Order: sequence, then structure tokens, then C-alpha cells
Amino acid sequence: MAYGYQHLQRPVTWARAFVNRPWALGGIEEGALVILSLRGLTARSEVQALPRLVDALITARVSAICLTDDSTEVVEAGARADALPIMVLPPDSSPQDAERAIIGLIVDRDGQVQRRAAEIYQSLIQLALEDAPTDTMAGRLADAAGRVVYLEDEYGVLQAVAGPTESDVQGLPTVEEAPGIYTAREVLGISPAAPVATSPPAGTIRRVLGSDGYGVCSAPISIGGTVAGFLTLLGRAEEMHELDDQIALRAASAFAVPIAKYRAVMETQTRLQGSFLENLLAGTFTDDEEIEARARYLGHDLGEPYETACLTIDDQTDRRQPLFEGQQAGLWTSFLDLARRELRERWPRALLRERGDVLAMVLPAGDVSSARDLRGRLEEVRVRLGALVGGASTTVGMGRHAAGPRAIVRSYAEAEQAARIGRQFLGGNRTVTFEELGVYRVIAGVESREVLEAFRREYLGAVEDYDARHGAELTATLEGFFACNGNHARAAEMLHLHRNTLLYRLERVEALGGRNLDDAETRLSMQLALKIRRVFPTIVVSQIRSTRGGQR
Repeated sequence: MAYGYQHLQRPVTWARAFVNRPWALGGIEEGALVILSLRGLTARSEVQALPRLVDALITARVSAICLTDDSTEVVEAGARADALPIMVLPPDSSPQDAERAIIGLIVDRDGQVQRRAAEIYQSLIQLALEDAPTDTMAGRLADAAGRVVYLEDEYGVLQAVAGPTESDVQGLPTVEEAPGIYTAREVLGISPAAPVATSPPAGTIRRVLGSDGYGVCSAPISIGGTVAGFLTLLGRAEEMHELDDQIALRAASAFAVPIAKYRAVMETQTRLQGSFLENLLAGTFTDDEEIEARARYLGHDLGEPYETACLTIDDQTDRRQPLFEGQQAGLWTSFLDLARRELRERWPRALLRERGDVLAMVLPAGDVSSARDLRGRLEEVRVRLGALVGGASTTVGMGRHAAGPRAIVRSYAEAEQAARIGRQFLGGNRTVTFEELGVYRVIAGVESREVLEAFRREYLGAVEDYDARHGAELTATLEGFFACNGNHARAAEMLHLHRNTLLYRLERVEALGGRNLDDAETRLSMQLALKIRRVFPTIVVSQIRSTRGGQR
């Protein structure tokens, strides 16, 4: 190779050998590979004419120039134009033989394309059978195809990216630059609420990417009639041709092998762990020894310390573009799949289980350096998941360190309470620990729902009944009053009331309950009753599960 490695991907339509001088260039085909014999070229005038000859060939839009001997004049002229590759034949090679061989390849183009694609496929399948990582397979494919390779799942999440060894020479983006140039989400229109059709599209998908001059060729990775992801090749748009289609299709089939293996393992693991974890957290085990034996079968010792967490999507009704029911279901399914993959990638021993509108996680404490470290890493997962599912806000709740089956059940109940209370009353879109719930933590610790309900009715019952009968807003007024720390002027402004109206309503509250709002103990009790009123349904859901797991 003398010059122009970056142009080697240009298609060749024909071959023309010029042996006898003077060379006659009339009628040369566009896209032809021109073979020039320089043997015996000694006359000064002929040597000086070589740069003009190169210019004429570039004007004729040939694909490449192949020389029988090195020529500084030809290489320099080609370098100045930077428009085509310049190669040199091996010593003693015949220009005519090279011409015939190239024409033979062009005539048998389809066969050559199929053979080359098959060679690459066999190479990838061999790696797959050796259980090589998909990153390794992507690197092998990038070098073989001379393209940047993207491997994405059905949600458009990048799983691997690789570039050819000399991507800079070929005018391709680096591995670091590549993710910013192409994503299946943007180019193929995949959304988290509806990742991809169950029936894979036939053939490949071609796109030209804006003004950067890049083109992509994407092939679906099909497993059992459903799309499990996309394999995409990126190159210069003018250099993408049929070989890319064939390579992408064959490579997608090869990548389906490790993906199918991984998913089969994950599905089995999810089923076994999910059944165990549901029995544990629901408290359906008859004694500790039974559940501990099942845990040992799965490689866990419940006598060791564990951390618990609960992940959920926040209410999506405030989105600029509200989701339909089917889209909401799709969003939750996407969230679950992506969350499981993210969590298992970080903590392979994590136990995961979908429980209604939340995802439960129980993790050996030894797999993290500290609860603080776990919180930081869960926050990273939470933020990433929100971005992956289209910017939806998510909340994570964490329970306290626990050892032993029943303590773990109580810890998870705390995690679920933290997630639900954080989502509903603390604004959501955050990671919340049970310790941070403040007074809500005290309320959640009261095991008797009847005690909580009685306390709430004792301090608010008369006011709630009055509101129900008269369509009044005394309860809301009382909440606003306490939210402003008992400041009448601020409360009236926040509630958009005249100060006298606020004072009248507060007097009605005092009269109905027979209590004095100036008394500190009364204020504390009524604020506690209001908080019980706000979180009571959330507390009940978590307490039922916790009580089942805590009873002997």
C-alpha cells in the first residue's frame, strides 16, 4: 500500500490495465481500478507527465490506481488530491493477470460477497461457541468488516461498541466518539414504552446520518421470533454496499447465540430466585430452617447480614405527553427488564422480584463496602434507569441492615415504605432510606393499624366529618396552617384566603374537636394525625407484608 488507506472501502466496478505507452484513457469506466505499468519508464518527459495523468484519472472518477513499480510522482500527486488509494503490485506480477483476476472477482461479485460474509460469520460463531464476551466478538467483527460496530438491546441500550484497529486512518469515529453519532433510539425510532415490534423486520435497515457523511446498516437480532436487539455497522455513506448488508445479517445471527444463552440463564435464575424471594418477603414459610435451606440451595446464607431495597417508577400523570394505558404497561416492562440487567451487572448475587408496582432487591451486605456505598450506587442506577426509560422519574427506598429471615422481611418492609412514602409524599425522583423518613418512620413502626386509625379519628374525626357533610376544607386549611409553622399571615397567603377567613376556619376546627390550637401538645398531636391520614394506605400495604413475614 503506497497511499490512501482511508479510501480502500470504495467500490470497484471494473479493472483496466494500461501497459503500452502512450496510455489511452478514453472511455475509461467510472469506478474502475486502473493498473499502470511503469516498467521501462525512464524518459524524463514521461515521468514529469505522471502527476497530470493522476489528475486525469481522478477527474474520470476511477476508484483506485495500482502501479507495477513505486513512483514518488504518482504518490505525491495522489496525496495532494487525497481522493483515491494508490497501491503497488508485488514484484514480477503481470498487469494483465491482475486485470483478469479483478474482473473475475467483479463478475462473481455475489458469490464473493456471500463467501466473505460466511467467513466472518464462521469466525464469530467460533467465538460464540467458546463463550467469548460480546465485546470480543464486536471487536473481531469491526476489524473484519472495516466498520464501527454497535450492539444494542431491544430498548436501544448500547451493549457493546467497537471500531477497526485503524479507524482514524479510514475516516471513522473512535470508540469514544461512536455512541454520540448513532443510537437505535434516535435513528430507528425505538421508544422505552414500545421497544420494538415482536416480528423482526426483513433484511437490513439503511440510514444516512445527517451531514457527517456516515451511513449505517442495521440488522435485527432475532431470538424465537422476537427482536432481542440490533447489530449495526457504521461507515462512510459512499462506501456502504451489499457486503455490509450480508455481513450485518450474518453477524446478527451469530450474536443471537450468546444473547440467547445469557437470557436463558437469566430467565431460569429469575424464576428460581423470584419464587424464593416472594415466599420469603410474603412470609409464607413455616419456619426459619425451611427458608434458610432454600436460600443455601441458591448460594445464600440468610444468617449473614443483608441489605434491602425497593425500586419503582413515579406517577407519570405530570408528563408533558401523558402515556396511554398500553404505553404505561410497556414503560413498566421496559423498566423491569432494564433494572434487572443493571442490578445483576453490578451485583450478580442480588435477589430480585417484581412485586406489584415495585421491584424488590435483597443483597448480601458483603457484596458492598457499606450501606453508604450502596446508596450511592443505587442512586447511579436510579438516574440511569430514568434516562433509559425516556426520562421517567424513579424512586428507590432502602431498608436497614438485617440478618436472619424475619429481620430481612422487616428490613424489606422498611425499604418498600421508604420508596412509597418517598414517591408519594417527598416528591419522588430520589433515593430514600428508612432512617430519613422522620416522623413517618415512627408511624410506620406502629404495628396496630387500629391504633393508628383510632388516633387519627380522635384528633381529626369531627373535622373530617364536617368537611364531608358541608363540602368544607377545614382539614386542608389545618394542613396549610401547620405547613407555615402556625404563622397566620403566611398561611392565609399560601391558601389564598383572607386572614379573617383563615381565623374563622381555625376556630371551627377548635370548636369541633374541643381543642386549643395554641397548646403545643395539641398541635403536635394534630400534626401527627394529619401525617397518619396522608400515609395510612401506604403504611397498610407494607405492614401487611411485614406482619406476615414476622409472625411465628
